[in-house]
Amino acid sequence: MALRSVGVSASMYQNQLNQLTRMEKSKRGNTPPKRTNGAIPKLKTKGPIINALVPLIRQVTNDIDLQYFLISLYDDTSNDQYTVDLFSGQTHEQVRDIIQAHAMMFSKTFYRGSVPNLSFDLTNNDNVVNLAYIMYLDMRHDETINKSLSFDDFCKAEMNVRVKVKNKNTVNKTQTVNKTQKSPVFILFGKAITPIETSFIKRIRDLGGEGDNAELAIKNNLPSIHLKPDETSYLPIYKQINIDQIKSNILKEGHNLFMGIDQEDEKATVTLNISKTKYEFKKNNGSVGTAKIFYPLVSVANLMDPGKNMLIESAKENTKYSMQAKGTLPLSRLTWNYKQPKFEFKMSHGTTELSTSYRDEVKTGNGNKKKRGYEYTINNANTNDAERILSSTMSKAKAKVGTTNDRVAKFMGDFMQALTMVAHIKHNTVTKYNYCLATGDAMLCNSFIFMCSIAKVSPNLWMPISKQQTSLVYGNMLNNFNPNSNIKSAPTEVLNANKVRRTPNRSNGNRSTGTRSTGTRSTGTRSIVNGVSGSGGSTVGGNNNNNEIRSPNRGRTMLNQRLRAKGFNNANRIALLKNYNKGMNVNNVINKANAIVSIKKKAENKKNLNQRLRAKGLNNANRIALLNNYNKGTMNVNKVITKANQIINNKRSNPAEMNLGAAIMSGEGMKRQRNNTENNRNAVIAKLQAQLARAQAALVESTQAANAAARNARNARNASNAQAAKNAANEANAKVKRQERALKQLQTNASLAGVSPNQGLRKSKRQK
Repeated sequence: MALRSVGVSASMYQNQLNQLTRMEKSKRGNTPPKRTNGAIPKLKTKGPIINALVPLIRQVTNDIDLQYFLISLYDDTSNDQYTVDLFSGQTHEQVRDIIQAHAMMFSKTFYRGSVPNLSFDLTNNDNVVNLAYIMYLDMRHDETINKSLSFDDFCKAEMNVRVKVKNKNTVNKTQTVNKTQKSPVFILFGKAITPIETSFIKRIRDLGGEGDNAELAIKNNLPSIHLKPDETSYLPIYKQINIDQIKSNILKEGHNLFMGIDQEDEKATVTLNISKTKYEFKKNNGSVGTAKIFYPLVSVANLMDPGKNMLIESAKENTKYSMQAKGTLPLSRLTWNYKQPKFEFKMSHGTTELSTSYRDEVKTGNGNKKKRGYEYTINNANTNDAERILSSTMSKAKAKVGTTNDRVAKFMGDFMQALTMVAHIKHNTVTKYNYCLATGDAMLCNSFIFMCSIAKVSPNLWMPISKQQTSLVYGNMLNNFNPNSNIKSAPTEVLNANKVRRTPNRSNGNRSTGTRSTGTRSTGTRSIVNGVSGSGGSTVGGNNNNNEIRSPNRGRTMLNQRLRAKGFNNANRIALLKNYNKGMNVNNVINKANAIVSIKKKAENKKNLNQRLRAKGLNNANRIALLNNYNKGTMNVNKVITKANQIINNKRSNPAEMNLGAAIMSGEGMKRQRNNTENNRNAVIAKLQAQLARAQAALVESTQAANAAARNARNARNASNAQAAKNAANEANAKVKRQERALKQLQTNASLAGVSPNQGLRKSKRQK
């Protein structure tokens, strides 16, 4: 009866919460509803607590974006247990106090940036084609479109895709079918477009942007890809920064840098860069506090990215500070912008609007439903096309077998972050605040710089480029770096990639050298145009028929810096530079350097993989077999580790090997050298295991014989034969049990200190 009372009470409370939630839906945007009294019961799950928090949040703030941001914080961003611990059992008044503290924290104390709303002028049709090409490259890179699909076909209004659908006719739950759907170009622009080869597209193609190494080709040539109408680069200067160079005085006095972080390399270079800017200061009360010069900036676009929790300083990780125990001031290691973004693309044929919304029910990537969450909204320039609602939880794997809407949703994850950062840079009114995008994703860098050029803002970019934790930094924010620091700016290099590829060798076999001058020096069939170099960077001059455009001797200097960034020792670096001096062009030298790095990386990976396999306790045969598969390229590191775990799990699931496997997996067995005693013990165990296997086989045979005898007994009414078969089965079963006891005893001896591995079995009084 007591259990029934609790269940009825819980049901009544849930109904009351649902009624409150429905009542509050109609009041959004109005004055906050009347404050309620009561308490949130002590609950162990988050769901009912979120339902109770929704009306209480709306009693605290009338800012719609902030309401949704706080709901998302408690429901999605926060660790579930943090939400339960913070609110369970609290009165409504106590809950409102906590919500008020968070509202102040995210809207005032740690709020940075501006409202991310911006209009982009794409009335020049070339820029529409260029943006479509950027989307094409990104989707090729993510493999959400087939690499065999041409850009011409991509620009059509419809395209054929393979889509995974539910299958009701067979035992398989899903099947993949061909479907013709609206293309990504139509979804974004509202119509098909004419795929012309603009100068922007030609530069990317000439540099290998559609090849097998497209990521590297684009990342290494951003200054050459993004040119102004006068052929000077949108990225005229840069700083190459190693992590050891970063200190708290890296910026001018009083300046801060807020970084929208999308992707980090495996060594978390950006996060470590931020931590290096930490410094101490004296608070008003006399105590010592700590702060940083660099801070991550988390926007709604960041929160919608499926990879948001992969960052070390992620929003979810930060909730252990912002969701602290009751009665304490919420803290944060990040800065925030809770405003929902909205962007317009104004084109000659109409306007496309990209935005986000927060709804009570949205689609997740697997097609199921979940309550509450952010989603993307696209209203394209085609007035006959309905508003498109796209999932914000779309992974690459799901997008590859999803609809064209799903594939565009995957593209939007990064693209909305780029647009948001463009808006922050454009609308920044605080002189000492600097904003930048931080990512190692070449495709995102490409789209970000392009949209900056459309919006006519500085492409402030922080791009980690190597395992040595080196970054390339671009944009006008470099003007606010401390001139007294040891980090100096340098002019970028702009290459005419098409000509470089057609004339890879110099006719005289040697590179000419000379003093700094202005004009053209002939080098065989190749000409170098000397730009006018100054403190603000390099200016490109001359005609467009030059193979290479650079300041005098900048090519070798730039190449040397790039080789240093890749971590080459002096001998290898000098050897590669000699190849350049003898006529090998920059791209070929870099390709050769990348091949060397790849070989070293594979050797290092093999060494680390071998150590990981040893640590897992794999025997030599299994370990060598797995390493051979890695060397042949049939298995990558993740597949090798997965296979190793399967081998270990198979051993664990075998009771005869469980005790032996436990000793190996604990690490204790690995710390001691194997000796003859252990070998003897292993031999005995192996022998007993073989005996046990034979006994088990005999048991199977005897059981089959018993079954046959039983059938004969029923047919012939011969009870004696059935009894004989039963006796044989019992005898075989007893033999198996004796073998199992023997093996268990031997393994017990092996794990006891002071017991000889060859010690005989202890005889039980019950043993016959």
